[in-house]
Amino acid sequence: MKLVTKLAAVAALATSALTQAAPITDVQDYSNNTATEFFVDVDANKYNSPYYRDQNSDWGWIHNAIAGTFSSIKLQVSAFDVDYYGVQSFSEWDRIEVFDGISWVSLGLLQGATDVWAFTDFDLTGYSWAQTQVNNGLKVRMNIDLQNEGWIVTLGKATLSLDGGNQQCVPTPGIPCTPSVSAPGVAGLFGLGALAMFLRRRVGA
Repeated sequence: MKLVTKLAAVAALATSALTQAAPITDVQDYSNNTATEFFVDVDANKYNSPYYRDQNSDWGWIHNAIAGTFSSIKLQVSAFDVDYYGVQSFSEWDRIEVFDGISWVSLGLLQGATDVWAFTDFDLTGYSWAQTQVNNGLKVRMNIDLQNEGWIVTLGKATLSLDGGNQQCVPTPGIPCTPSVSAPGVAGLFGLGALAMFLRRRVGA
């Protein structure tokens, strides 16, 4: 009876881990651009029109609608040549906003440095409306050069990672994201491994 109970417990652990909601990463980049989206295709075109855009060329994008309930919602935006120094004077201000179902909410400014690609991280987890907007398809837009000082910026991609995400991405455009091992998957393998070791010990006893 004890053997049956232990087997059931270990099997339940493995099954539970494997059936948890899988982390998801939704990537928006040149490969799925629409007519009003301007993610650049490759690094070589980062200074070219229509990708390198100024204060008169604001634009936005929409992430795919994703069903489910998530404990972590994070947005990463890859931008090139963001001359942001943390102070208003002599600093580029490119603001990222998301739609909360009623109005547009500022998440903050893009970070970066001169002539480099860099991700800026935005955490939406604490917003009460974030879950619903992810389910509906998160709408994002960029207000370029808020201070109208002549700054120009190019975007490479945007990643929406839920519960940690299932892809690893670099900010440089034209480089595909790669799959990452999720925590539930690791836990599931651990559970199955424990079951196999337990059975082996019992058979050898």
